[in-house]
Amino acid sequence: MFEGLVNNFTILTTFLFFGNMVRSKYLNEDRLNRDSNSLILGIVLGLFGVVLMYFSFPISETVFVDFRQLPILISVCLGGGTAGIVTTVIISIYRLFFLSGVNFSSELAAINAFVSFGIAIMMLRGRKLSFKRWNWSLGLTMVTADILFLITLEEDNKWFSIALFSIVYVLGGVFTYFMLQYLKRSDDLLRLMSEAANRDFLTGLFNLRAFEAFMEQKSILSLHSRTPFTLLMIDIDHFKCVNDTYGHPAGDLVLTELAEVLRDSFRPNDHIARKGGEEFVVVVDRCNREQIVMIAERLRRNVEDHVFHLPDGTDIRITVSVGCATYPDVMLDQLIERADQALYQAKESGRNRVC
Repeated sequence: MFEGLVNNFTILTTFLFFGNMVRSKYLNEDRLNRDSNSLILGIVLGLFGVVLMYFSFPISETVFVDFRQLPILISVCLGGGTAGIVTTVIISIYRLFFLSGVNFSSELAAINAFVSFGIAIMMLRGRKLSFKRWNWSLGLTMVTADILFLITLEEDNKWFSIALFSIVYVLGGVFTYFMLQYLKRSDDLLRLMSEAANRDFLTGLFNLRAFEAFMEQKSILSLHSRTPFTLLMIDIDHFKCVNDTYGHPAGDLVLTELAEVLRDSFRPNDHIARKGGEEFVVVVDRCNREQIVMIAERLRRNVEDHVFHLPDGTDIRITVSVGCATYPDVMLDQLIERADQALYQAKESGRNRVC
């Protein structure tokens, strides 16, 4: 029994660690929609349940147990009802038809999987994972499993087997909870570090490093799809005068407020970055040469009409110059250079204009 128990804990640990790595890298809303994410998560956790059943361990000479209910709880907790039902169906089918064939015990076990799913839906779906809710789910699913053993076991010492299973199952469940919490904290810390590395500290926009990485990926994707997109170079006109006249704190406030104007002027999926100083860059996705004229002009007007409230109570207005370059009209390796040239032309033509 001890060896089998250690194997199951090892499988749990390995799956949770590597599964979380894969989930963090590939199963996110940038790559897949929510339904696809939940479906894949449900399938993977269902197969995980099958592996746990395959590596069941003995608690007596005739009784073998496993942790198959834990993947159901995990799937509902991480992926909601869709992931949970997929996991439950896979585990039920394997138990009913492949583990030992269709019989009274396998039918009850399949039903119990759906009961566990119902418990998980009531206790865990759409809620923040807490030790109290997890323990309630764990306790209720343990009771249903105990009832199943009580019905199917015929050995004289079945109460001892049920008690031993309950202890082992609770230990596995508590271990799983703390693993999930540890992995969540690790993910949150990594996400914060990634945000700090890729965000401009003043404006909250993407920084130059993040923009360069995004452009590299965008270029690779665009070579295959040929989907048009436009690069905008944006520079604040006479920004040095703002710093010299009102001070650097006022200049920082202007940059921060301008970042908000940029966010309001573009779609959520457009990539906005601060290139450095008073210069910004925007990648406008699925936008051709004709469309960008209207979009860039709207941005120019939005900035021109915006009133910037400085720390000393002074209200000022600023303008921006904008340079555009559109793919595939401009080759990818020349896009940044051409946008810079267009920005220079806008400056030379009198500023507060789009070129």
